[in-house]
Amino acid sequence: MYKVIDLIEGKRVTVEATLNEWTAKGYEPFQVIRRATYSWRLIFRKTATSDGN
Repeated sequence: MYKVIDLIEGKRVTVEATLNEWTAKGYEPFQVIRRATYSWRLIFRKTATSDGN
């Protein structure tokens, strides 16, 4: 299963923090695309070792 997140970086939201958050939820980064200054599309896929939540 894949999860797509469109992200606008700011003072409180960073790519690194978002990557860490979704990794903790059992997803691994699949693709990171820079769309414009401070704008990103992050694509994650569920890891095989996750519990399905």
